[in-house]
Amino acid sequence: MWINNLKIGFRNLLKNRAYTMINFIGLSVGVAVATLLFFYIQFQVSFDSFHPEEKSLYRVLRVQNGDQGELRFPSLPLVLESVIDKNLSDRVDYTNFVPNNFLVKKPQGDGFNQSTTLVGTDFFEMFGFKMLQGSYPENMEQRSGIVVSESTATRFFGTENPIGQELQIRLTDELLNFEVIGLIEDTPANSSLSYEILMHDSNLELLYPERMRTHWYMSFGDGFAKLKDGMSPEVFESETKDFVRRAFQDPQEAENYGFTLQEITDMHLNPEIPTGIASVVNPRILWILGGISVLIILIACINFTTMAIGNSASRAKEVGVRKTMGAGSRQLFGQFMSESVILTSSAMILGLILAMILLPIFNSLMQTQLEINFSLEQSLIFVMTGLVIALMAGSYPALFLASFRPIQVLKSNVGLKLGKQNLRMTMLGFQFFISMLLITCTLVMLKQMKTVEQYDLGSASSDILQITVPPPAAQGLEDAIAKSFEYAQPFKNELRKLPEVTGVTVATAMYGDNSWFSVGFQENESKPGIDFHLNIVDEDYVDFFELNVLEGRNFSAATPSDLTSAFLMNEEMKKTLDWEDVFGKSMESLNGFGENRAVGVVEDFHYESLYQPVEPAILVMKPENFFRGMRNLTMEDEMTGKVFIKLNSQDKQATVATIAGIWKELYGSDPFDYQYIEDQIAQEYVQASSLSSLVTIASVVALIIAGMGLFAMASLAISSRMKEIGIRRVMGATTTEISLLFNKQFIWITLIGVAISIPASYYLMSIWLEDFAVKTTIGIGVFLIALIIGVVFSVVIVSFETIKSAWVNPTKLLRSE
Repeated sequence: MWINNLKIGFRNLLKNRAYTMINFIGLSVGVAVATLLFFYIQFQVSFDSFHPEEKSLYRVLRVQNGDQGELRFPSLPLVLESVIDKNLSDRVDYTNFVPNNFLVKKPQGDGFNQSTTLVGTDFFEMFGFKMLQGSYPENMEQRSGIVVSESTATRFFGTENPIGQELQIRLTDELLNFEVIGLIEDTPANSSLSYEILMHDSNLELLYPERMRTHWYMSFGDGFAKLKDGMSPEVFESETKDFVRRAFQDPQEAENYGFTLQEITDMHLNPEIPTGIASVVNPRILWILGGISVLIILIACINFTTMAIGNSASRAKEVGVRKTMGAGSRQLFGQFMSESVILTSSAMILGLILAMILLPIFNSLMQTQLEINFSLEQSLIFVMTGLVIALMAGSYPALFLASFRPIQVLKSNVGLKLGKQNLRMTMLGFQFFISMLLITCTLVMLKQMKTVEQYDLGSASSDILQITVPPPAAQGLEDAIAKSFEYAQPFKNELRKLPEVTGVTVATAMYGDNSWFSVGFQENESKPGIDFHLNIVDEDYVDFFELNVLEGRNFSAATPSDLTSAFLMNEEMKKTLDWEDVFGKSMESLNGFGENRAVGVVEDFHYESLYQPVEPAILVMKPENFFRGMRNLTMEDEMTGKVFIKLNSQDKQATVATIAGIWKELYGSDPFDYQYIEDQIAQEYVQASSLSSLVTIASVVALIIAGMGLFAMASLAISSRMKEIGIRRVMGATTTEISLLFNKQFIWITLIGVAISIPASYYLMSIWLEDFAVKTTIGIGVFLIALIIGVVFSVVIVSFETIKSAWVNPTKLLRSE
């Protein structure tokens, strides 16, 4: 029976080629888009779930309470590791995860700025990263041993066995020798943690003085805990709170400080926590993409249903004859469902092939490395999805056709009356609602991205090159900053001689989330704590970045005290301090700032992405006095000097090559790493830009599928009224009048779809824009453009089919009827 149904189904589908192709193409494209989105969503939600004991793995977060409520930070004090090892090691495995960039080289080779992460011994037991060869450093005696990733081993040693090989790493004043004792797999694409070289965290003694390693408010890198039997997150938080109470002299200060745990699988999908080492995707984006995939499939299914119902006239006689010959409703239902299964199965296969073809483009757009490798689970999901689509698209038309009464069908032209006009129009309206919703969202997203691109950051950013100074060997942060500035000075002097260079400055940071120091202090016991961002700069920084000095003056090299004690603040910092007159005033701290005095106020400028509001900030040439009085310090980035170079050259590549030559003359094999500030800024919005592009593509696909449905619906409507068209032509009606006659009903459907989409799109885009501190407005213009697109699209399709029919000789139309 089923074989016979399939044969008949194939014949019917081939007989109605136009109907078949419209449905086939619509479903195939819908399946291709939905497949790509499904794999992308699955990839994002799979982050960090590959660790064997992921349910007991947590990232430790530092909690501080203040005027802004409870704030959670991923960066931790180094002292926490020793406290946990001493008191909780029987119930908790703990490791630091402190990424740095160091100069790394073979004894006789060139050097690279290489990511080097300091971790505890427990790291290798806690996580599911595979050791491919060798072992890992277990204790202090093995701190000269390092573990390298596969790609790092290839970079330095090619095809040679890396085990036992030697690398030199600059941690102190001299290059230190390290032996490769382990080879570990490259970090999986769905891992929040990434590494290239791993070394024992006992080497932190070489990087930071004891005060920084034992201070509860000095935070560097992340920390991870694996809870054993007898330990829960609540107990961990309670017991670490007890350690804080014993360590802090001030009870109130202790109550405002503590630790909490974040599930490791939550790291990638929780935008409420500062990013730290982990890339973060807002779950809203995944919900949006999931919704888009469902809507596109739904549009394709609606196409199938409306066309099947609209095509009922051509199948009515067939149903009547078959029922007269003894066929039951179940048999007819099976027949029509067979056609649905054939069509949807073929569309699913073609959709999968299209998805595979489009995957490289999708990966480039979304900056991912997705692969379509069907596991058993994924295959079952794909098959089940196909069956659901077949049922969604085919069940109602099959029931509808199978319910025809043979006598009525054969005695009259009842098939033409059973087209369920209202239902078809409702479904068509829903298609246009979805299409207009996506188009409106696309327009808002494109408008927001244009706002971001054109927004005045308050500082110069065009044609500026940033070169990272190799981290110097130093004892402590202050020493590292000072040495990196000294290191860059000869380079700066040489660059000033180039006619293609219009400015040079050195600073620890300029642009990027978490790229500045985060410093906290308390003026006195009666006032709450104050947090601000700190950047160490030279005397050329303000002029170089074209910052606007609103009060006071800029730094001056002619004033020796500026080098040691002067600072500039932004407007937000002035508001936070509640100062009226700034010039000459000093900041006070319970911990005792050294000598300091404000020399001016600069206009607020965006030094972080436009997701973040402008926050209080201070520029200073020497940080020692501020470090002395701070209560807490957080650093996420490598806080050593960066050289910023403003270019004025038609041939930038040649200028960069000249700059690289100067670098090589001065610093030999030290790595020359650079990037443009503009690229750095653009990188902040890659995720939003990719989503905008994806929604744009989805809206085009949805509009095309809806257009195909509209074309089919218009064709069916016109074909059922050919005699009327002929009579109207004979009576003198023009082609335009006939076109308007048919356009009216379809334009109303478009207008209703647009009207319903307005509140829905406004709500969705308002939620999306909440992520931005600087955002566009959702004005009426966006909805008018969507309306124009929808109406023009509808009119063009309906008019094309109407005009084609109206041009036929009326006598032929009347004769055919």
